[in-house]
Amino acid sequence: MAALAAMTLLLAIVPVQLAWAHAQLLATDPTENTVLAEAPLAVQLHFNEPVTPLAIGLVGGDGSSLDLLDVASAGATVSVALPAGLVDGTRVLSWRVVSTDGHPIAGALVFSIGSVSGIAPVPVASDDAVGVVLWAGKVLVFVALFFGVGGAIFSAVATLPVASRRTSLVLCLFGVMVASATLGLQGLDGLGLPLGSVFDGRVWAAGLSTSYGNTALVLMVSFVLAAVALCLRAGRGQQVLALLAGGLGALSLALSGHASAAAPEWLTRPAVFLHIGALLFWIGALLPLLLLLRGAAGHADQALARFSRFVPFAIAPLVVSGLVLALIQMGWPGSQWLTPYSAILAAKLVLLVVLFALALWNRQALTAPALAGEAIASRHLRRSILLEIGLVLVILGLVAGWRFTPPPRALAEAPLAVASEPLLVHLMDEQTMAMVFVTPGQAGPVAMDIDLTDLEGMPISPIAVSVTLSAPTLGIEPFKREAVALDAAWRVEDLVIPVPGLWELQLDIRASRFQLVTLREVLEVP
Repeated sequence: MAALAAMTLLLAIVPVQLAWAHAQLLATDPTENTVLAEAPLAVQLHFNEPVTPLAIGLVGGDGSSLDLLDVASAGATVSVALPAGLVDGTRVLSWRVVSTDGHPIAGALVFSIGSVSGIAPVPVASDDAVGVVLWAGKVLVFVALFFGVGGAIFSAVATLPVASRRTSLVLCLFGVMVASATLGLQGLDGLGLPLGSVFDGRVWAAGLSTSYGNTALVLMVSFVLAAVALCLRAGRGQQVLALLAGGLGALSLALSGHASAAAPEWLTRPAVFLHIGALLFWIGALLPLLLLLRGAAGHADQALARFSRFVPFAIAPLVVSGLVLALIQMGWPGSQWLTPYSAILAAKLVLLVVLFALALWNRQALTAPALAGEAIASRHLRRSILLEIGLVLVILGLVAGWRFTPPPRALAEAPLAVASEPLLVHLMDEQTMAMVFVTPGQAGPVAMDIDLTDLEGMPISPIAVSVTLSAPTLGIEPFKREAVALDAAWRVEDLVIPVPGLWELQLDIRASRFQLVTLREVLEVP
């Protein structure tokens, strides 16, 4: 039941969290919605950690986009050189970058030169199917790594049964294919493209350019070496190849991911290496032991005795490294702990407690009687190991879900900067345009600034303006607020958007005593 609940939690979280990333945008220069007297030489995006641009485009009022990726720098500050001769009007800088942990983040910066003008809507690239398939790919890579390469590692300690050797060999060969496929999925996710674009060369180049590119390449080498080791006779050369494959497998996961990229890296990357290395030995032994206990007693006794002798040396670094990584990722207690990342961690810890309890029961209560030839103990041991394998598969699914959830330490680094970024909504009909700025851009107390123009970008002066918000999908009925006229715009103060989600925004513009213009648009509030 605990495993079923954990997987239900993960499947509920992943589709909602596909756009979350672990880098945070701190500030921009120029700031959002600024009107500049003249065109700047460059636009700067400031992040809380180094990032690499994947796609940068400057969108004009007519919807045309100019690719600026080649003139964008990488680092904690991304500087994008703007072309000379930009005419007056509003521009949107659409950007996608990838952080050092391999996770993409996207956004758009709106600024104007000379005066505010209408802008064409910027299409939002999103395909939930990419995230789901990427999660499934990560799970399959983990299964191939821990049961394939892990089985090769155990072959250096004890003789593998034929069925286990074949299974591990097939998993290693399968792992090469899946690891290469996840490179394309990583590129799709980074560029925000749908699954149908997987054969685009840019997608694979983008996947290779991320830190996960190094992970995938090293993983493939690990799978190949493990496959070769599984085909060799037992001996010194076979043991060296198996252990080398295991070391590369642990190294591959230390090259990317939120845990490895967290500061201080001199601590987190070795901790990830030890964590994965310990897991490879423990998990890799489960399937061989299960099959050995069903076969010849002599081989099972030898393998079980060696595993029981060596496994404590794997558990100790596993627990210590796990605690270190959890403390770094979670940060100081606070509201950021109440996140999907924390929910996945809590589910994983519950399953780990059950897993450790089973392992302790196996070692303390079942191993000795099984080695003594007691049939009942051997039967209980087989069932316990089978349950361990099931729990491991669920845990691997949960860990793959961390790919889509930012850790609390990332959320805590720049909450104020992120919260201060306003939301922009563009509304129009055949005669009237409205630019609505919601500040701050999140649920809670907000203010709305409304700029009204005709289709030529000339200001209009209505008699009155009102705002109506509703959220039918959340069960919230419409509520209305009157806007106050300022020098060149309208403003709604003391407005509260109670919860995040999709809100229906309606502007009622009283152009004259006899003309009422109504504009509607959907507003997504984080």
